[in-house]
Amino acid sequence: MSRGWWTVGRLRGAPIRLHWSLPLGALLWSGFSFAPAFWGAFTLLILVHELGHALLVLRYGLGLSEIAVHGAGGYCRHERSGSRYEESAVAWGGVLAQLALLVVVQLLALALGPPRNIHASQALHVLTTTNLLLIAINLIPLEPLDGAKAWPLLGMLLSGSRRRTVADELRDLSRVPTQSETPDERTDRLVRELIARTTQSKRP
Repeated sequence: MSRGWWTVGRLRGAPIRLHWSLPLGALLWSGFSFAPAFWGAFTLLILVHELGHALLVLRYGLGLSEIAVHGAGGYCRHERSGSRYEESAVAWGGVLAQLALLVVVQLLALALGPPRNIHASQALHVLTTTNLLLIAINLIPLEPLDGAKAWPLLGMLLSGSRRRTVADELRDLSRVPTQSETPDERTDRLVRELIARTTQSKRP
């Protein structure tokens, strides 16, 4: 484990990392109840979301560098900037992966029937109801949510504007370094906010 991160695997050489705060996020979403199946399904759901981004990063050759999941969500880093079309498509990757998971789970539920124990019921709830809720939240068109970059793709598809434009090139040439957060700094900030929210929720 390094700086609170645990590398659990790799995808095309890029590390897949889990942060120590992940159990806090799962605990918060479960309403502070002892629900191991809920926690496991929640972790799987967030990981599937980030893998959805990663697959489109690989599809467009943007250089996948890291997949990370923490208590307040996760992120997928890539080495190169794509066109507006590519960046927008990558933004859709997470929710599309969630939708694919939802379809698979629903088909399995139809084939196997109602859950036979509390653990199966908890997992089904996360992979369906919680899944849909997170899709809706992620598609809100506000930074840093995926919807901020995802929705412009519809306009580009309707106009047929899929290639890298002159505006994209000028934007990249004029880009200068800024004092923005690094992924680790952003994770630390989100974790602090998560801990504060958890503490407030436990107060009577």
